Amino acid sequence: MDRQLTVKNFLNAEVKSLNNSHGGKGPFDLIEIWKKSDFKSNIDFFDRVVISPNSSIGVHKHANNEEMYVVLAGRGKMTINGKTITVKKGDMILNPPFGEHGLHNDSEEDIDILIIQIGC
Repeated sequence: MDRQLTVKNFLNAEVKSLNNSHGGKGPFDLIEIWKKSDFKSNIDFFDRVVISPNSSIGVHKHANNEEMYVVLAGRGKMTINGKTITVKKGDMILNPPFGEHGLHNDSEEDIDILIIQIGC
């Protein structure tokens, strides 16, 4: 099957400034890079999220999918199924199907992450 070559640059994509993700607190920027309709597989999305200092993605759970968080810059506290760890630039965190997870930026700088969600 011949597939068209598609390139997107997530560094200059449209930014949506939002607040209180999944019951978390504070501002964050959402950059929607790829949507489900862009794929022929079980991939739901690729998003870049920039969380401001002292802001968070609230602890939440998804249905039948997995998410991976890739920390591009900064650091914060990631909670998965009740366990909290410090994450930093270069870390890749797997959120299991039906698992609870959230991310708090407890630093003085933005935390910049790539979120990849894949349906099971």
